[in-house]
Amino acid sequence: MTNNYLNAAALLLASTAVTAEVIRPTGSTAGQVRWQEQGNRSDDFESGSLNPSIWQNAPASLNVGAWTFDPSNAYVSNGRLVIETTQETHTRAFQDSCWDGVAGGSSQTVQRQLFYKSGAVRTSAEGVYGFYEAKIKGVEMFPGLSPAFWLYSDGHPFGDRNQPGQYVDYSEIDIVELQQADWRSPTDVDDQFDMDHNLHARVEENGQIVWKRPKQNPDQLLHYRAPFDPRLGFHTYAVENRPDRITWYVDGKEVGSQVNKWWHRPMHMIFSQGLRRQLIKYNAACQRADPNPDNVVSAGFPNQARMQVEYVKVWKAQPSVWIEQPNQYQSTSYSNTGSMDVTVSYHGGSDYFVSNDTYNGITLNLIEKNANGLVRVVKSVNDASTTTDAKKYAGDTELTINLSGVTPTAQLPSGHFYALAPVFKSSNGSIIYAQSAVADIKITGSNTGNVSVTGVNLTPANTSLSVGSTKQLNASVSPSNASDKSVYYYVDDTRVASVNNGGLVTAKKQGTTRVTVTTNDGTFTDFTNVTVTANTTTPPAESGIEDASFESGNLNRWNKSWGNVSVVSNNAKSGSKAVYLNGSGGAVQIIAVEPNTTYTLKGWGKVSAKGQNVQMMAKDFGGSNRTIKFTSTAYTQKSLTFTTGSNNTTAKIIFASGNKAFKSWGDDFSITKQ
Repeated sequence: MTNNYLNAAALLLASTAVTAEVIRPTGSTAGQVRWQEQGNRSDDFESGSLNPSIWQNAPASLNVGAWTFDPSNAYVSNGRLVIETTQETHTRAFQDSCWDGVAGGSSQTVQRQLFYKSGAVRTSAEGVYGFYEAKIKGVEMFPGLSPAFWLYSDGHPFGDRNQPGQYVDYSEIDIVELQQADWRSPTDVDDQFDMDHNLHARVEENGQIVWKRPKQNPDQLLHYRAPFDPRLGFHTYAVENRPDRITWYVDGKEVGSQVNKWWHRPMHMIFSQGLRRQLIKYNAACQRADPNPDNVVSAGFPNQARMQVEYVKVWKAQPSVWIEQPNQYQSTSYSNTGSMDVTVSYHGGSDYFVSNDTYNGITLNLIEKNANGLVRVVKSVNDASTTTDAKKYAGDTELTINLSGVTPTAQLPSGHFYALAPVFKSSNGSIIYAQSAVADIKITGSNTGNVSVTGVNLTPANTSLSVGSTKQLNASVSPSNASDKSVYYYVDDTRVASVNNGGLVTAKKQGTTRVTVTTNDGTFTDFTNVTVTANTTTPPAESGIEDASFESGNLNRWNKSWGNVSVVSNNAKSGSKAVYLNGSGGAVQIIAVEPNTTYTLKGWGKVSAKGQNVQMMAKDFGGSNRTIKFTSTAYTQKSLTFTTGSNNTTAKIIFASGNKAFKSWGDDFSITKQ
């Protein structure tokens, strides 16, 4: 029997760590979300000029509107980015698909007369998920110009245009568009207090690429009327793009949120200033905004036509967990005959989420500490629903701790106290603790009649079962009259076996693992070694690879993966999901095999363009590595065989690309014994 304290060292480190002050988004609170600044898209404009390692000035691809973006119209002055609009009559070559007055025809190059120039700068680097914030002052002139801070994808049509699933050709998130003077209705025209935070996309529907615009799609439209005039001072405008939601902020206050349906493309960050009402006019026949030769205004340019940006910051949220308003728990006394309701907040991280491994969601521990750190975990409760797709990225959960039998604070040894310590396992493999535990929790009541747990014994100590079979484990808590005899179980390697709350083990595939039982009172533990053997009564399964079709939606079973690899809800060979390599990266899984045995590995793969390739491999099985390549833009199935060595019980299965410019997909892997 092994009676010890669960994760004592790790909890000790987490609860005693001191975090230095860091720069974080406006409105966020220290000690909650951990933020990591992204230097390739952040700038305070103190260098005296545009930083060429960050910014591209007036990229040519943006010159498609009724004005011209010119590099001289965007510059740094007095520690601020300035984007100004000037009245300059000029001509510019224009690919006109409405040269004959009919929209949608073949284009011709025409020399178009334009009347204004403006500025635009975008980041060289692209990004997807994260928090984007800038401090901006609008232009004095109104109406006619629209200072804008936004994200957009470039390089469309992308190489995966003809692939199955709903294709997204273009993604755009408008963090803010100021002073647009737009029309909400024929009798409702925006003034300078109205601002837009909208979503645009171009997607495939029924074989056609169609625009998804905000006014036609209310779930992409967010209009906000500010309590200030953006022309008169600097204010912060921000958006957080998460895999599940997109949320906008003004001066640190949330002003709206939408479900993230199509905004998963890598996007540039951009500041620009475009023309609006009175300086352009709508051409209904061509379905576009055209120059307005009937109203060419020069007064106020450029002195009243300069937007300014004091700074821009981009952060990635790191996996985080915390308890908001800790004072309410520290200032309340809780009876040991009742319970304690605690709201735990969490953020899975910009690129990660709450895993169902180890803690199976968000866990809250009531711990006993002293000056040296953790003494023991007294009570523990978790919420497994925080691992579901609807909740795993971020949110709050209310957890109830049963305080029955907990020793009152006044009866603890001198210098001992209680604290609340939330924790979860991240999809990046890390155990995530709060930056600081909520200390000095007061438990009242009598300890009379309470019998503390002193240990637990799990039997049998070793067990062997075949794939697909089950085994009941028995946990005996000591002493027999302990007040709280409740326990919980977990398994080290969920690929080999699983265990339910009652201690029933189910064998999943060949291998060895350990099942641990833990008491809620005192967190004493014991374990059983589990060996899973092949089921000789049934033929070998078509797939001995866990989550071989990626239908779980994550890479938990492919836990040796690396690089730019993810599971996507498109381009599946079967089902609804596939693995996606956006450049160099690999999906990797270690599987159980038998010594001196020949196996056939099969899989489906494809690449985004001709000339690219992606590899399927078998390694570390006791012989020379085996590799085969996929080179087609349509799914094809490939197979390879390998024979294990005399002492090998595992092999490494890999689907990988080493080229950062290649994009590829894989699905439906399987392995069979010959």
